Amino acid sequence: MIQTHQQREFVPLPVQVAGIYDWLYSNKDIYSFLDNDLFVNFITLGFHKKLVDSLLKEIKPNSHVLQLGCTFGLQMENVAYQIDEDGTYTIIDNNKKQIKRCQKKYEFLFNNMKFKFADAANFKIEQKFDCVICYNLLHELPPLSKVNVVCNTLNSLNSGGKAIFIDYHNPAKYHPLRYFMRMFNRLYQPFAEKLWERSIDSYAQNVNVADYTWTKTTFGLGMYQKVVATKRNLLNL
Repeated sequence: MIQTHQQREFVPLPVQVAGIYDWLYSNKDIYSFLDNDLFVNFITLGFHKKLVDSLLKEIKPNSHVLQLGCTFGLQMENVAYQIDEDGTYTIIDNNKKQIKRCQKKYEFLFNNMKFKFADAANFKIEQKFDCVICYNLLHELPPLSKVNVVCNTLNSLNSGGKAIFIDYHNPAKYHPLRYFMRMFNRLYQPFAEKLWERSIDSYAQNVNVADYTWTKTTFGLGMYQKVVATKRNLLNL
């Protein structure tokens, strides 16, 4: 991963972001039907379990964890089990319908899971966490929002904490679905290809990326990526 970057200006795109995913996140009949592992496995081309398993390897039991955005399927449930009862799991989302869906789904399962209404790109950082998860969120956001989310994620970490980004990646040129995904993205996910063009750490515009150790793992011939930024313990340097 690149360790230093020049400051860059990102120009906001003239697109009404709020309406792009309304069909999915604001329609109860649709999101209730799709909230299952079969659907998530289908849209991730069969890599859902592998991505979640890779995420869980980065999370220690009894950690204090923040997640940016609710997800479908059992990803959050698996994280809650990994954290165990002595840890805490806070999920923020800017869609009240999604918070209500998840509260209803998990209210009797996990006492250490709580939800807050907040925007991942603009929330006020009130405490630090051992781990911050950004799971398949960045591809939905325009460039300026990507910058804000990546910076908020990094700034929310304790020393030694991990920021875990799992999202799309630039697939290999010989990937059999590369050009299908390009067409699909341009029709339905207009900001996803920004993750093909730029590395996730390059969106860390307002933090010192050298304060973090960066690693990247790809899956499915480069279709998906896991980027982990571990905050250095600067007091020991």
